[in-house]
Amino acid sequence: MKTRRTVTRALATGACAVGLVAALQGQAWAGQVSINAYGDAGYATFNADPDGSIPGDSIRACDTSADGWAVEAALDYPPFDGNPERTTNTRGHAAGYCTPWKTGDLDEDTTYRLYVSTVKGTTYGPAYYINVHA
Repeated sequence: MKTRRTVTRALATGACAVGLVAALQGQAWAGQVSINAYGDAGYATFNADPDGSIPGDSIRACDTSADGWAVEAALDYPPFDGNPERTTNTRGHAAGYCTPWKTGDLDEDTTYRLYVSTVKGTTYGPAYYINVHA
């Protein structure tokens, strides 16, 4: 009887943990967050608040792989129409390059969507995104 209760509690705790992870997936709050591009080609970073020489409400793209693909970071504002209002990319630069921070004032306590994608010419690789807050 005691073993059955222990197993039931363990399963319930595991289900709650899985539910919490699933609920938080795709969400990032204030601060600095990054998301990797496909195949670890690079990443995009969003910085919510000024931090030393890094401006707030800013994005940048970094290319970490000498694979011939550039990395593009894009910030989409609500209502998330798929046409990002702010973009920056590493086109024309060798691997190891990060773009300068691209900034502009954003409304506080608003959810924005940070995208990252690889790009070669006019061909885009898979895009990934995470929700961020200014």
